[in-house]
Order: sequence, then structure tokens, then C-alpha cells
Amino acid sequence: MIFPYCSLPMKKVLVILLILFFSGKVYAENKVLINEFTIEPSQSVELINNSSEMVDISNWYIDDSGGATYFTIPANTILYPNSCLVFSSDFNLNKSSADTLRLFDNTAVPTVASSKLIDSFSYNSSPGTGMSFLRLPDKSSTWTSATSSLGKLNQTGENCLVLPTATPTPTSAPTKDPTTAPSISYENIFISEVMVAPDTGDREWVEFYNRNDFDVSLQNWYIDDEENSGASPKSFSLTIPAKGYSSLELSASVFNNDGDSVRLLDGQKLPKDSLEYTSSVKGKTLGRVSFEDDKFCAQEPTKGQVNGSCLEYPTPTREATQASTSITPTPKTAKQNSASKPSPSQSAKSTLQPTTGGVPDPTGSVLGTNDSFSSLTPQSYSTPVKPLSFLSFSYSLLTIVSILLKMKFNV
Repeated sequence: MIFPYCSLPMKKVLVILLILFFSGKVYAENKVLINEFTIEPSQSVELINNSSEMVDISNWYIDDSGGATYFTIPANTILYPNSCLVFSSDFNLNKSSADTLRLFDNTAVPTVASSKLIDSFSYNSSPGTGMSFLRLPDKSSTWTSATSSLGKLNQTGENCLVLPTATPTPTSAPTKDPTTAPSISYENIFISEVMVAPDTGDREWVEFYNRNDFDVSLQNWYIDDEENSGASPKSFSLTIPAKGYSSLELSASVFNNDGDSVRLLDGQKLPKDSLEYTSSVKGKTLGRVSFEDDKFCAQEPTKGQVNGSCLEYPTPTREATQASTSITPTPKTAKQNSASKPSPSQSAKSTLQPTTGGVPDPTGSVLGTNDSFSSLTPQSYSTPVKPLSFLSFSYSLLTIVSILLKMKFNV
């Protein structure tokens, strides 16, 4: 009789034990969590390691709530203890409607029933441009929306990116070939200065600025000219210090001198920054005026340093313009005309052109000089003054003589 009365409490105990066992198992398996993700303007996902052990996430999958396409994490991707990695791609996340971001391990692809879900987060619509859904505190079960902080801990702002560059030791992950290292997409990486028209014998180069508070390693990123035109994207790898500059020298010419685009693409060939120009000046660079906007102008090269001042063409003064239109030269012989000032058509060629998009027009005169306006200085022209003066004097003399003769005969 005791067993029937005790069976109910025992069942409850068993249920509790089972819940604790499976919940503990699930938590142990969820060493890797989705810690933050953005939807627009570009889609990026930050994964964080919630344990004190390294986790190999090679060939794991990032997917939305359905569909036939998904993102596969590259091979040889190691997530260090208490660190994060950021991946950028088109994850097909909806902007204006509900969707779910899901993380699967490498058991099976997300489209089959045997796939293993590791973590997920559902939302109603995008949090907005430059905003993220994120865990706060990090690794917790509490989600909120805030300004994107990919690559940094959401609560403290400290860098959580750890790249596989350490020398192999018993306590660290093995060093991997940079060509197979995961390509991480960072925010706040800008094109700072570009040499598109180098002096003869020099090479084109592009300088980048890292506005983050931590060093970044651009692995297998791309530099490209106009989209779907010209040269194919050039792959490169480069480390940029926090709040610092690094430059990339191109082994072959990529950009046109008379107008082109310069585009920075991440490892998934998604655009991160760009500039467009309509002309260039040989030996001068196109330098960014401010990192708050997209304005560039012709500058003296300042590789590795803060950009200099814009070089602008001089503007003709009001007086010079008026003088150039008020002078009517006296007709000259063919021989004299050969040494006279330039014709109107020649003067038009030396007139300085206005700048376009902050870049001076190379068809103008030498920068910083006013030589092109020397032809506008009024010139004096000779007139037949001496012959006219002699005739006037003769006429006056004859008049006086005539008056004297009349006075004599009247007397």
C-alpha cells in the first residue's frame, strides 16, 4: 500500500531530474551563442564562445527561418574561449516582417530534419539601419536592440575578437594559413586616401583608416573599381591598428585617371566603403575630408598620416574678368599679331575650370599659380599722336600769321 501513495511524488521527482538533466545537457552543448546581429544596411552575425574551451565551428550553418539557401561557416574556423567572431553575408533576413535567425552545427544542413539547432532568435522586424539585436549582458538570455557593436562586448565595449595568429602552444589554437582564416566583416573601416594617378614609375595605392578602438585584421578582403566593370576585385589581407592607418600598394594599375570608382569589399564581397571621382591630378591623391561624410578632394600625399588640406584652383577676380572683356585691340599687321596676346580661343584653354566633387579638373593651369590670368592684364596700344599734334600746331601758326597781316593792312 505504500508504493501507490509514493508513486506520485516519485514521478514528480523523476520529471524534475529529467528536466535538470536535459536542460543541463543543452546548456553544456550551447557553448556557442548568437550574441548580436544586424539586418541593415548589411547583414552580419556575431557568435560568442560561452565556455572556457576552444570550439571548432567549421562547416556550421547560419540561416533564417526557412528557404533553400544558407550560409556555411568556412573550414578551419576556431572560436576561442570567451571570444567572438563576426560573419557577414546575405542571410536572407527579412527587414519589414518577422523572421528568425538560426545557428546549426555541422551535423546536417538546415534544410533536413536531422539538422541540429544550436541557437536562434526571432523578431518582428528590423531594428533599423546601423542597429542590432543583441544580448545584454553578453551571453545572457536577455535580448534588446541598440547601436551595432559587432566585434565588441555589448556591455563593456571591449574587443572580443581573437584571431588565429598565435604560435601553437598547449593552451592555444594552432596557427592557420592566412588564406584559409575566416574573413571577418568589420564596421568603421574607411577608405582614407587613394593614389589613382601616380608619378611615372610609381604604383597606385589605397590607404584605410580603422576608427575602432581595437586592431582589425582584414583577411581576404577586396579592393575594386566600378561595379561590374573594369578590373576584377583584387583580394588582400591587411592589419590596421586601432584609430590608425594602413595602406595597400597595388602591383598593377586598377583605376582610370579620368574618372572611376574605388570600392572596399569585405570577404563576402559586400561593400563597406567607396568613393567616386571624375578626374585626377598626377602625383596627387584623393583624400577624405572627413570620416563623417563621403567628400574627397585632391591633396598632397600623406600616406600613414592625417590627411592634408584640399588643393584648389585659384578663382579669377572681378577686376581681371572685367579687364579681359573691355579691351579692344587696335588692328595690327600679320607680323604684329604673331607676337600679340592669345586669341579668345587660346585664352579659353587657359581659363581655370571649376572643381567637381572636390577634385580639381586637370585641364586647368598649374595648381597654386595665377599664370593663366597674366593675359588678362590690360595692355596699352600705340596711336598716331605725333602726326596729329604737328597738324594742330601748323594750323594754329597759320591762323596767327593771318591775323597779323590783316592788322597791318588795315592800318
